[in-house]
Amino acid sequence: MNHLHARIIRAHQGQTINSHLEDVQLKLTGIDTDGSYTLGLVTTQVGGSIPPHLHHREDELLILLQGELECLTSAGWQTAHPGDVVFFPSGVMHAYRNVSTTPSKHWVIANPAGVEAFYQQLAPLLNPIPSLSHLSTLSRDYGIEFMGALEDQ
Repeated sequence: MNHLHARIIRAHQGQTINSHLEDVQLKLTGIDTDGSYTLGLVTTQVGGSIPPHLHHREDELLILLQGELECLTSAGWQTAHPGDVVFFPSGVMHAYRNVSTTPSKHWVIANPAGVEAFYQQLAPLLNPIPSLSHLSTLSRDYGIEFMGALEDQ
């Protein structure tokens, strides 16, 4: 018998992890999906960015709702607009930055689940943002590898 439950997650529900450049509201975690995927709603402030990195375990899918994100893909830097879907497969370096004049908002789906534990552990350390070397040390246990500062790309 399936132990998962059908339900509605309200707009205000979900653990929110705040940093001064980006907020992630976790809507579904591995506990909710039996490890299948994690779903989060991400708000990235103007100028906010995630440095180049790759996931050894999960694929990421971004669905842009508002704003514009410049995304580092296998084809180089490309701009995503509302309604666009961005796919970052595991093992492939990627990054993004908000190039809008307003905060951007996107859904993120990570498959399989598990990356939420990294965000939850990192949350208390995000204000101010940790150094890249500190971030790299913390991320190793979660199969995430940071490749350098965004400005290096």
